[in-house]
Amino acid sequence: MHARTITQLTCTVVFAAASLAQVPVLLKDINPNGASNPGGFTCIGGVVYFSANDGVHGTELWKTDGTEAGTVMVKDIEPGSGSSFPATFMDVDGAIYFTTNDVANGVRLWTTDGTESGTQLALTLADVPGLLEWIYFVPLGDRIFFRGHATDTGRELWSTDGTAAGTTLFMDIHPGPNNSGFQNPMSHAGKIYFTASDGTNGSEPWMSDGTLAGTQMIAETIPGPGSSGTTPTSYTAVGNLVFFRAGTSATGDELWATDGTIAGTGVVRDIYIGTNSSLPAYLTAHNGLLYMRGYNIVSNYIWKSDGTQAGTMALPLPTPAYTSAENLCSHNGLLYFSGYNGSSRQLWRTDGSASGSQEVLYPGSDALNPLSNSGPMLSCNGDLFFRANYMSTIGQEPYVLSLTTDLHEAARIAAYIYPNPTSQYLQFTGFPTTAVVELYATDGRMLRTARTHIPLDVADMPAGMYAARLRTQEGRLLHQQLVVIER
Repeated sequence: MHARTITQLTCTVVFAAASLAQVPVLLKDINPNGASNPGGFTCIGGVVYFSANDGVHGTELWKTDGTEAGTVMVKDIEPGSGSSFPATFMDVDGAIYFTTNDVANGVRLWTTDGTESGTQLALTLADVPGLLEWIYFVPLGDRIFFRGHATDTGRELWSTDGTAAGTTLFMDIHPGPNNSGFQNPMSHAGKIYFTASDGTNGSEPWMSDGTLAGTQMIAETIPGPGSSGTTPTSYTAVGNLVFFRAGTSATGDELWATDGTIAGTGVVRDIYIGTNSSLPAYLTAHNGLLYMRGYNIVSNYIWKSDGTQAGTMALPLPTPAYTSAENLCSHNGLLYFSGYNGSSRQLWRTDGSASGSQEVLYPGSDALNPLSNSGPMLSCNGDLFFRANYMSTIGQEPYVLSLTTDLHEAARIAAYIYPNPTSQYLQFTGFPTTAVVELYATDGRMLRTARTHIPLDVADMPAGMYAARLRTQEGRLLHQQLVVIER
């Protein structure tokens, strides 16, 4: 993703250190006067699409290639300070679709090629006679399936090719004006998995290959038309299994799995034994297994599962431990998540062992709970994208955790820190003479601070990787870079 312009020797040093020490980097301060609250990160074709508010144009469509310069607003869809609230970014047979939901127009379907001129309105409710509302969009092949509401059929399964003529009722699962309750769709390997009720059975797991003959209920979680449990949700594919959360009066809400057959559908493990619920959440495919958060009588843990009862177990906790893991994300062979350490919610990562689980801190953070409202994370092209509020003067903004250390910064901009690696001094060029440099350990401790008009002596510091941040006298961030001290 990033241009490589430094020597091979330097790269070798950098990547060896980066594998052991990484720190979050502010991707871009999108809203200099507040929080941009980015969300909906989706990787399509190596580009991350998301929504954000720059404080001028409202919440609109943005994209990033993982660099500050490549983080730009694509289009101000609702002109001025109004917001179009882009969401549900979808790759539909190579075309990019998404929805907006502004006050004046409601939900609309758009398409984009990543440029302002190539971002065009595709379809509105008014274009389809009889369609009153639509929700729960999911791509399958060259079509988008969704729940549409029409008077004579109720809320049922519809599909569209992005045109009015190609938008039709796909299946009236619960015949007549009744609602099937189509919801929670997930697309995987040429099929969609979702929850619906045909009127004879309650809300149950269904699947469809995009044909009427290939659309059917998979199995009953609760026999009969009634529902004394919880609607199946959180469908997540791992290998040849689709995991989901469902509840019965006998087991409470627990982890289920299906291979698409009645015989192959059932509770994986009653984690919180009896009628209590383990409340599976943040189901995530990682290294060929299913990972999630689950509760039992002891505490709440991250669990892993291969789809069998014996192969479903809690990960060991590090010391000190975390609680209430959220927003699990598989990234470069490790599992990342936000966790509460007893006083603060931070970014964590684990290799599945207690010793291999640790916080990933942002050096110099002045926020008590920087990931308290982080939302889902995304792994794309070797970078981990997430939302955080590390600095009170910056607010909720997009951050990235990269494989690289940004030592190639000197090749991209005129202001930089050098030499890097170093054994004696760090020097600074292109910055105001009144700028301040702060040098941090990767565990968040500030080790040294000084003005940038003279070299910073680091000859007495141990070898390793450090985070350098340069700020104005008023505290505004100018530059951030990882530096390596050699011995």
